[in-house]
Amino acid sequence: MINSEKGNSEKWVDSVTELVESYRDLISIRIVEHTTRGASLSVIGLLSLLVAVFVLLFAGLGSAWWLGEAMDNMKAGFFIVGGFYLVVFGILLATSKTVLIPWIRNLIIKKIYEQD
Repeated sequence: MINSEKGNSEKWVDSVTELVESYRDLISIRIVEHTTRGASLSVIGLLSLLVAVFVLLFAGLGSAWWLGEAMDNMKAGFFIVGGFYLVVFGILLATSKTVLIPWIRNLIIKKIYEQD
């Protein structure tokens, strides 16, 4: 009877050990999954930002040139477009704490915890 109790306790300890190891492996897999998802989103975000910078650069230069030719004053065209960008930048700064940052934070959290 003592041997059977010892056998049962060893089986129970082995089962608990296997369960803990499986849970540890599951946590490791989830960490790797979330890390790779975050890294891939970061790379895509950086590439999108780079493309957006070039689009804004060339759109701004083209608009400034067009306005300058239309007004027969190239400097005024560039200053008008620069002023427009300054106003947009000011709006972004004014709304960043209340609108932009919470929106980006919620988007990142949703992407991290999203299940496929």
